[in-house]
Amino acid sequence: MPSSLLLLRLSNLHCQACTAFQKLSRSLSSSPPILAIGPESPKFIEVPQPLQPTYPPKRRIKGVLPTPRNVFHRRGPRKPNPGYFAAVTPEPKSDASSPTPDTAEGARIAWKERMAATRRRNLRDGLTELYDRKKQIEHSTASRSHYWRLTHEALVRQKEREDERLTNPTILQSMRVFQKQSVSDPKRAKRIRRKRLIWRNKQQQQKAERIEALHSLYMQARSFITTEADLDAAIDRIFVPKPADFMTDTEYGQSVWIKGPPETVRELLSITNKESSKAVEYNEGSAVLTNERMKRIQEELTGGKM
Repeated sequence: MPSSLLLLRLSNLHCQACTAFQKLSRSLSSSPPILAIGPESPKFIEVPQPLQPTYPPKRRIKGVLPTPRNVFHRRGPRKPNPGYFAAVTPEPKSDASSPTPDTAEGARIAWKERMAATRRRNLRDGLTELYDRKKQIEHSTASRSHYWRLTHEALVRQKEREDERLTNPTILQSMRVFQKQSVSDPKRAKRIRRKRLIWRNKQQQQKAERIEALHSLYMQARSFITTEADLDAAIDRIFVPKPADFMTDTEYGQSVWIKGPPETVRELLSITNKESSKAVEYNEGSAVLTNERMKRIQEELTGGKM
């Protein structure tokens, strides 16, 4: 075996105590400790570190904890009081016929009584401590919220610092008002009065429309179907073998379109302006149109359908 390989193996056979003693012993050299690190260490090559240290990430805890139950509900009974404790943890009733503790049955009963007393004491102490902790948490939360609210109000209302005022960019005085306070509106009262008048007119218009709708409903109620006789009469009048709307002077059709399409606006204007190509409509007087106009005028004057 070569001598170099033997020396390499012998160099690894060091005692742990000797190695620990060498690490704890004081070095007599004046070289810095960083130069004494061996090449097997990851710190042998110096790597530059950032100025802001990196913190290790938060350790992720696996699993999901159940949501704690609200023991002190607002609508529930007030638990930490003597009345509630007396109701949920009643004291045992004295029984003169219970066996003596000297016997096996008496020892078992005495052990069960001690366990029941322990459960009663644990329930009372647990509810009391939970209530105290709840009050402490509520007080701490309220104090913290009050402190941060006051701090926020103080920061908002504090005066602008002189260095900030001197280093601010140039802002017009008219624009500075928008940043610090609400803009004054000298025409606010006049605008409010105008809008109130518009609102009142709108309400009156809606009231008039409702009254007109009710009056029209009242005038048209005479043709409503309210009885079975009226329903039978309406069915006989509408559902006839040959409706008049489906008939012309020469033939009978299957729908109202047998009489042709409805009149267009141009045809209606031609009748009014006496420009129709039909001799009957051209020579027709103004009595028909006047009657229709008079009917609409009467409806406007009376406030309902005629």
